[in-house]
Parts: sequence; C-alpha cells; structure tokens
Amino acid sequence: MVALTGEEIRHRLQVFAARWSVYDRSERAEAQTFLNELFACYGQDRQAVATFEEPQSGRFLDLIWPRVVIFETKAPGEARRLERHRQQALDYWRNSADVERNIPAPRFVVICAFRRLEVWEPGAYPNAPRAVLDLVELPDRYETLLFLTGREAAFLGSQVELTRDAVAQVSALFSALKERRAAGPDVLRDFVLQCVWSMFAEDLGLLPSHLFTRLLDDLIATPTRSSADELGGLFRWLNDPATARPAHGAYAGVPYANGGLFAEPTQV
Repeated sequence: MVALTGEEIRHRLQVFAARWSVYDRSERAEAQTFLNELFACYGQDRQAVATFEEPQSGRFLDLIWPRVVIFETKAPGEARRLERHRQQALDYWRNSADVERNIPAPRFVVICAFRRLEVWEPGAYPNAPRAVLDLVELPDRYETLLFLTGREAAFLGSQVELTRDAVAQVSALFSALKERRAAGPDVLRDFVLQCVWSMFAEDLGLLPSHLFTRLLDDLIATPTRSSADELGGLFRWLNDPATARPAHGAYAGVPYANGGLFAEPTQV
C-alpha cells in the first residue's frame, strides 16, 4: 500500500479513465487488468488484499476483498443496464459471509461495466446504490472508492451542485451565527473563512478522508457534541507546525496549514 494524496489519486484516475472509457471488448478479456490498475490508482496492491475468481456455490466472484468489497464486472455493452446485474451481485454479497470463521460480508459491492459503475453498501443501504457514475467522472469523485485505500469513502454529488450548496450553507451559517451573537464579527468572519478553506482542502485531498465533512455530520447527528471543541480542535491542528501529526483518532493525518489563516483558531 502506497499512501497517496487526493490529487495524486485524481491524476492517476484521469489516465486510467482515458484508457478504459473507450474499451469495448469482452468482460473476460481484460477485467482483471482493469481491476489491478484501478487498485493501483489508489496506491493499493490488489494481490496483497483481494483475490480473483473465488468459488461460491458453483459460481465464481470476479473479485473479493474480504470484509471490504466485492467487484462484479460486466462487458462494456452492459454499462446502461447495470440494474439487470444487481441481483446476482447482491446474492454474491449475501453468500460471502462466513459465520463459522467469523467473517462478515464485505461492506461494499461494486457492479462495473468498465465505463460505468454502481457502488453499493447493502448492509446499510439495501434498496439503492450509494453512487452511480461514469468512469470519466471518477477522477473528480475519487472519494467514492476511497475504501480501496483503507480510508472512509465519501458519497458526494456533482461538484457544481456541491459548490452551489456550500455557498448557500456558508452564507446561511454566517447569518445565523451573527443573529444569535455567537461571537464578534471578526471571529465569525475568521470562522467562516477557516470552514471554507477546510472544504476546499477536502476537495484537493489536503484533508484526508473528508475529515471536515465527517466532523460536521457527527455534530449534526449528535447535537450535544461541541462544535467549539471539535472544529476548534481541527483548526488548532491546522495551526500547529509540529512535525509529529496525529496518527489516530478524529484528526489523523491533519496537515499544518502554513500561511496565517489559522493563526487564531476559532471556537464557535
């Protein structure tokens, strides 16, 4: 496993997508090459973690990484008919758990026809895929398969929709904080700027595993948690030039953000 930044993964996927989005031969001819190269785009050695053609009840799984993911590959001509293959892929998933060996079914299932993918998380969302995307979209939505790195995947919408939503949310946030006098104008301004920087840093892969978004999701889900403590903790680490960075916990992998924006980490 080679640890890559988000930008490095994105660049590798751009080359990968350019090569495979025009592939139009059979599934059997190149499926294993395709999957080996996809894993490599995320810095993962497929041979070290996953196997091809694992037998199951007289059939064979195209790829299984125990506890993590099953890939079911189809020919490029099936790219617009992936729904036809869902039952087969989800049956593989259901039958992959091994109670005697205490091995649960993988968390994810990917149905892939080279130029189009469906990503399922059937244990949590059994009725619909978490993401459906064309291969050419994958470089900009690389977070969808971040589980290939051992990190948490992020299922986000299109970049345009996200940007519009983010602008609206930040504006609303500033107005709401100002209205309830959460802090002085200068502190609120710095807080919003630090939040905006964190969102862009996520998109560029500077903040690992969409850490900022996950902090927000956790705060929304559990109102008793403190944004001053948890976002403030993130901003303090972004302001800390120490060489030793958190290796575990909520702030694992947070970099030092040189430049002065976090010189006074806000707590709101």
